[in-house]
Amino acid sequence: YKVGDVVIHYRDGLSEIIGTTIMNDTEFFLLRAKRGGDVKIYVPVLKATQIIRPVMDKENADGLLKYMSTITETFIANTKQRRDDIKRRLASGNIYDIAVLCHFYYLAFVLNQVPENVKLGQMDYEMLTNAKNFLYDELCITYGVALEELEKFVENRLFEI
Repeated sequence: YKVGDVVIHYRDGLSEIIGTTIMNDTEFFLLRAKRGGDVKIYVPVLKATQIIRPVMDKENADGLLKYMSTITETFIANTKQRRDDIKRRLASGNIYDIAVLCHFYYLAFVLNQVPENVKLGQMDYEMLTNAKNFLYDELCITYGVALEELEKFVENRLFEI
């Protein structure tokens, strides 16, 4: 990785490496997350591959979209268990876990298809929105599509692959 690279931080999503610094004899990359404002993220250079990754290429993105079209998981009814599951998936940084959360977001807030025994609250909405933003930001970079056009683009792309 080098200064100027756009990467995915496992917790903060789309980020840019804006510099390097040395603290306590350890070299760090300085990152700025797209949705992080002016907050700088310090990533030890020697552990960078555990914390950041390159933006996925189109082939991997197509594979992820294909996977998303097969997701059948639904909401956990128990609020505490559901929120723990969402938090775990968000914290994992695993793009497939994030994809499942985007599926939940789409079911709940686009299609309004939430089982009667599931009561979603503000915290659910915020965490699922974070997952959606995490994935959408990366897909916009991968495919070179504006955020406003992404949902339609993804829908069309699914028919192509």
